[in-house]
Amino acid sequence: MGEEKRNGSAKTYGNGSFAAGSIGDWATFIIKSLRLLETLPLLVAVAVGVYSVLTWPGGPQSQYVLFYALLGAGFVLSVVYAARGKNWTLLALALGCSLLGLGSLGYTAHNGEVPVEIAVQGAQPLNGSQADALTLVMSAPAAEDVRDRLRIALKISDDDPNTATCLHKTTATLKAITPGVAPGEIRIAADSVVDFDLGGQRGAVSVAFVLHTEPNCVMRLSQVKGTLHNS
Repeated sequence: MGEEKRNGSAKTYGNGSFAAGSIGDWATFIIKSLRLLETLPLLVAVAVGVYSVLTWPGGPQSQYVLFYALLGAGFVLSVVYAARGKNWTLLALALGCSLLGLGSLGYTAHNGEVPVEIAVQGAQPLNGSQADALTLVMSAPAAEDVRDRLRIALKISDDDPNTATCLHKTTATLKAITPGVAPGEIRIAADSVVDFDLGGQRGAVSVAFVLHTEPNCVMRLSQVKGTLHNS
């Protein structure tokens, strides 16, 4: 048998043998690592949630359904994994859902819909005999908000709702002022949504609005909503 030797508080037996204290240190390290692994998916899910709050891209909530579903699934699976442990399938699913949720958020940030303000320049109300046009102007978006297309929702209303309505007699023409924007010209009804291809335009966009109605009708462009989006 090897000779018993003492090395501080650890004992060794024979030449080249392991110290009992060293084995205990490695066992403690392995146990701590396994415990960290059990909570890792939950930490990742929480980190993705915090990141999303700090960098939220904005826009309609409907475009974040996939993100919410994936992050929620990642969080639930992480809790189940932390409770059960030693299940590689649960570990992979928990991490996968949270990371896919992060990817979904990133995709939406670069491709999702972005509400933009459309300024209406010109005097209102508009009389049927007036030929003067209003101008709809979208300011240049931030670099991260640049998209391929601009959707504009417009609503024309009677200036005085107590008079006989002229809506059924009213249309309008939109003419793109900014070069490269298509369609260059389109005739629309009093309540319409028009989708413009920006043709690579990354700056401000201007569109002329011309009202067409009866001479005795007094109308107003009452609502203009803009949304940038990709094809």
